[in-house]
Amino acid sequence: MTIPIDELPKPAAQAAQDFLSELQTVLNTDLLAVWVHGARTFPDRPKALGDLDISVIVVHVAAVERRYSRWRHDPTSRPQRLSEARDAISARRRVELSPSYLLADEMAASEPPLAFTQRRHHVGWPFERTHFLAGQYVHLHGPPPVQLVSVPTWDEINHALDREIEHLERHVHEGDHTIPYEAAYATLNGCRILYTLQTRSPVISKRSAGTWGLDHLPAVWHAPIRAAGRVYDGEASPEDEALLAATMPELVATVRAHLAPTETRPPGPPRWAG
Repeated sequence: MTIPIDELPKPAAQAAQDFLSELQTVLNTDLLAVWVHGARTFPDRPKALGDLDISVIVVHVAAVERRYSRWRHDPTSRPQRLSEARDAISARRRVELSPSYLLADEMAASEPPLAFTQRRHHVGWPFERTHFLAGQYVHLHGPPPVQLVSVPTWDEINHALDREIEHLERHVHEGDHTIPYEAAYATLNGCRILYTLQTRSPVISKRSAGTWGLDHLPAVWHAPIRAAGRVYDGEASPEDEALLAATMPELVATVRAHLAPTETRPPGPPRWAG
């Protein structure tokens, strides 16, 4: 079973359908599949509208389309046209579209490169594959994921968890604990990482992961988890924001203590996941 599109909030469903129309126009026969996933597909989604994650699978991209420095200055290029369409739809529907473009021939990799840039790799791909194969997505176009993606190994998921923790560590390094949304994200996603390490399944919403944290983590983290939930819903108080700012770095360190880095890090600060 997958998620029917009418179970999404109406603005999100309309934004997804608008974007599909643009994808079909711009990519034409190079568009293979489109799947919506992430927080908006869960029944306990946040009250405040946020990102709408969309995986777009394409069958061909030109070499120049893989160079952001080239296509971003060309208003006729397909990546730039899609970027402008995304921004226009996001503004019109008040839903931030967050598409990831993947080349069909590269999807077998644990961290496939994104189709319209050479520099970034999709380090969260093992998580998304697990969600897709569990039916936690909206099927917008083309063949279903079961025909195109493989089951990730635990090593792949474990490595992706390490990179996600490193992403949170980068937020700490940048001082983002003072930004309520980032502190709430780190708190709830930290719970999801710990849940995944215990259950070996990443298929859970951030809110449900927070609920799991209330049942399984020490009491010292309960108030920050509840505060993060209120930030998630756009209902946080100044006290909630201050609490998250004070506790987020330590919570990230606690999560890291449960999983050592799975690879040698390059010099410099922790890496962003994207």
